[in-house]
Amino acid sequence: MRDRIQTVLRQLVRSSDVEVRWLNTLSLLEFTGARKISRTVADRHPTLEVLGHLADETRHAFTFKRLACEVAGREVTQTEFLSAGAAATWFQSLDRELAAWATQVTGAADVHLHYLLTTAVVERRAMVLYPLYKAATRHPAVREEMGRVVTEEQGHRRTIEDACHARLEKVGATLEPALALEERLFESFLNVLERDVAAALDSAQAA
Repeated sequence: MRDRIQTVLRQLVRSSDVEVRWLNTLSLLEFTGARKISRTVADRHPTLEVLGHLADETRHAFTFKRLACEVAGREVTQTEFLSAGAAATWFQSLDRELAAWATQVTGAADVHLHYLLTTAVVERRAMVLYPLYKAATRHPAVREEMGRVVTEEQGHRRTIEDACHARLEKVGATLEPALALEERLFESFLNVLERDVAAALDSAQAA
């Protein structure tokens, strides 16, 4: 799947208009993650770690939106996305199915474990997606900011995955089923993204 991701990213950066929509979609996903944190483990004054994660996700949403506007040379509208529906379905389905899986393996609903699992698998995906996009983009400002985002996401991933492993080991489970679940759901998103990028590039060439 990594090769498919690399290919579609190299394709979408051929058009600034398509890349703007991609950046805006990344902003939407980071915002969705931040909103999920604020509504669950941060619905009351949370720990320093959770606050830091919430701040980073919010900042990443802002960064991607700002970059979209910089590349576009204007304010990006609230409708300029790339495969936004499929992206939202990936995140929401992942969140829901991970919660069900965690409840099944532990025997009880655990909001904090649910948060840890969703964060761990999303950050693992980001560690594939973001470096590939950084390498593909032709915009120095985007490349520079992506480097910062990757560094921050790497810090989250190590901490969160360690916490996940510790919690799951207590019930004789591993993170692998959660990662396999994300792989299946992300492939559905990727299928749509590939079609949408191809269609967008065809439209750009015809214009």
